[in-house]
Amino acid sequence: PAASVVAAHAPAAAQLEALPVDARSSMPVGDAPPTYATRVPPPATLRYELRRGLVTGQGELSWRPTSDGYELQIEGVAFGLSLLGWGSQGRFDAAGLAPQRFVDRRRGRDLRAANFQRDKGVISWSGVTHEAPLAAGAQDRLSWMLQLAAIAEADPARLVAGERVLMQVAGARGDVDVWTFVVGGREDVDVAGSRIEGALVLRRAPRKPFDTGVEVWLDPTRHHLPARLKLS
Repeated sequence: PAASVVAAHAPAAAQLEALPVDARSSMPVGDAPPTYATRVPPPATLRYELRRGLVTGQGELSWRPTSDGYELQIEGVAFGLSLLGWGSQGRFDAAGLAPQRFVDRRRGRDLRAANFQRDKGVISWSGVTHEAPLAAGAQDRLSWMLQLAAIAEADPARLVAGERVLMQVAGARGDVDVWTFVVGGREDVDVAGSRIEGALVLRRAPRKPFDTGVEVWLDPTRHHLPARLKLS
């Protein structure tokens, strides 16, 4: 099945399309990606049009950073039913966002969670027996969106076409891998009746069958928050 979402952050609108696919993989010990300078975006609420196959609905992403850490949530609803419920909670460190716990509350599935045990240097999961090494700058399936915005906000001139951004990303079902985002350049994008000019486009190609492909458009006029997102 396919899914997508559309966002709007006042005063202009934005769009996000999402097709979540769970892929199980592992990252070899020592194969850690680089870290980057970051500038964390201010608090924001983004409202999205959610598309999942033929179903359309509404989504809302809530980003709440504080001096002690952050809370990040995205909820998707259609016909009064919850289709998507992800939450990320954590702190900040020298590499940017430092998730402590990621939860997946999607409808029809049990609550699952990934725990970033930074004191032990491992990622563990509820309902999964194995653990994985925790790399500096590691993110979860939700926090990577804000981490990517923070990287772009810190040094937007660096992200020219062909440049790569790597980060370790963990889901809630025992999956973890290094995601490589390739900068595609700048594009104008029409979302929710308005146009965002010069959105920064990054793409992550799947590496194996059933892996997650990503396209994200970051809005340079609003702290590089995600204007549109497609996961497939």
